[in-house]
Amino acid sequence: VTMSRRSSLTKSLSSVFLSSKEKKDDGDENTPTFLQSSSLGPQIATILEKYADKIHDDSFLKIVRQLEFWFANQKLPEDELLALTERLAKTASWREVVDDESIPDEQKFKIPTVRYGRTELQMPIITCGGMRIQETWIPDNTPLLRSNKSKVVKSKSQDNLKDVILSCLKLGLNHFETARFYGSSEVQFVDALVNLMENGTIQREDFIFQTKLMAGATSTKEDFAKQWEASWSNVDKLGYVDLLSFHCVSDSGQVDNILSEDKDGLYNFILGLQEEGKIKHIGFSTHGDAENIMRMINSNKFDYVNLHKHFFGDYHAAGTLDTLGGQGNEACVKRALELDMGVFNISPFDKGGKLYRPSAAVAAAIGPEMSPIAFAALHSWKTMGMHTVSVGFARSSDLDEVIEAAKIYAEGDKATALVKVAEDRLKNLAIEKLGQDWYQKGLLKIPSFYDKTSDGIAIGHVLWLHNCLTAFGLYEFSKDRYGNLEATSWSKSKSYEENVKKNL
Repeated sequence: VTMSRRSSLTKSLSSVFLSSKEKKDDGDENTPTFLQSSSLGPQIATILEKYADKIHDDSFLKIVRQLEFWFANQKLPEDELLALTERLAKTASWREVVDDESIPDEQKFKIPTVRYGRTELQMPIITCGGMRIQETWIPDNTPLLRSNKSKVVKSKSQDNLKDVILSCLKLGLNHFETARFYGSSEVQFVDALVNLMENGTIQREDFIFQTKLMAGATSTKEDFAKQWEASWSNVDKLGYVDLLSFHCVSDSGQVDNILSEDKDGLYNFILGLQEEGKIKHIGFSTHGDAENIMRMINSNKFDYVNLHKHFFGDYHAAGTLDTLGGQGNEACVKRALELDMGVFNISPFDKGGKLYRPSAAVAAAIGPEMSPIAFAALHSWKTMGMHTVSVGFARSSDLDEVIEAAKIYAEGDKATALVKVAEDRLKNLAIEKLGQDWYQKGLLKIPSFYDKTSDGIAIGHVLWLHNCLTAFGLYEFSKDRYGNLEATSWSKSKSYEENVKKNL
């Protein structure tokens, strides 16, 4: 959808708005109920008409869903609903503003940046994640099925990626994060960035590039070197990698292997790349339990960490021991910050509760002042002190609510107070549904799925999902996560040791 024409959805819906006075009182079951208000419908139409040429179709749909929720479900007063319409429409028109050459650059909103721990990089508080935007998930080292690099970078998905990257750069969002195992993502990001450098749009120092390599429990230096060479064959055009990560470090075998002091070990191999100037900073990403994450952090070998820390629970770390008497990743985040590491929050809007489709209970508790997505970002920045949150882009409009969060963040103390009110409402809701004792202690001291007494069952994870469902109504999210547990290949016909060897 181009910005130079009116959105077809906006046009058609505005037509419904503007003709509402001529309609019968019966209404239309396919029309949002707020449109059926003879007084409110035309007023909302007037607001949307003002932004009609500036709003993308998918952004418009998100606006309609939110207005319908607050009008039909929550009975928001008309004046507040009109103010909400104005705010949502204005936020969704951000691309028109950044592309408007008549507006001086210094008057345009830029994503705030923060010092990224000991790396000393100025990191934007929002990261462009490359896990959803690629042409294919098939790795380029898969025989027969692997994608043709030259075709991938000429695909429609590449045009979309270039559009996303340019939009991000105009906002000051200059951190691009991908991985060796995100299919064609790494190839496509590098090609787009190199093209922008070659045509003079950007210089190499204008952006931060991050990629990640997998390290298994039994990976040798030779195994890891092959991965690196395959990755470097894509990335060498950039000159260097700003942030190289050990990818998806989740179990004790991986941790042991990565932290090994062996001169031919994986960590020493990466140190060698750093000495050669091919990489700048070493870190790791993780979807593991809190105990193993804490081991990696306490080694003090890493400049930064990508991990999960979300208000509604910390993904695979939820319900796992943090070595300090608690559970989940809060202690890990605090320890990483103490060690002056950069801290990156993985997938706060999907793995943090599927907040692009929030439950009514969550949306209502957070309130109309910000969306659940904006709340998740602000909780990361303001409450947890994390430096950046990832947005898994599929299109540029995925930034709408996160830009809203960044603008609130820029208001300082006002943002802190706003997110605190929402957190208190959500905590009170959880206490009402679960009881205070369970809310505070229900996930503590539970044996890990790595502990033999659990027989490989992720007890803490199951109880966390119970909390998500019971307290917050996150049914779809809980169902998805539980489905992952059911997909395990753990077998009752095998011993615990055999299952561990097979599954880890």
